[in-house]
Amino acid sequence: MKPLNDRVLIKVAEASDKTEADLILTETTKEKPSIGIVSSVGPGSLDEEGKRQPLSVSPGSTVLYSKYAGGEFKGADGTN
Repeated sequence: MKPLNDRVLIKVAEASDKTEADLILTETTKEKPSIGIVSSVGPGSLDEEGKRQPLSVSPGSTVLYSKYAGGEFKGADGTN
């Protein structure tokens, strides 16, 4: 899958099963992680002159993103 323009595709980090105090978390109490690894990057947006402005992230970068940003889907291999 290839993102368009200034979009990026992020593989979400796995949520932890335990807290720092070794308490086991159930599925309903796990927080959705807001950190992930960029798997692919679009070519960038166009400026006023029609030139591409490349993005500052590249595939393999670890990023922090907003919980409510973008959309979620499952890939062909079952990953989020």
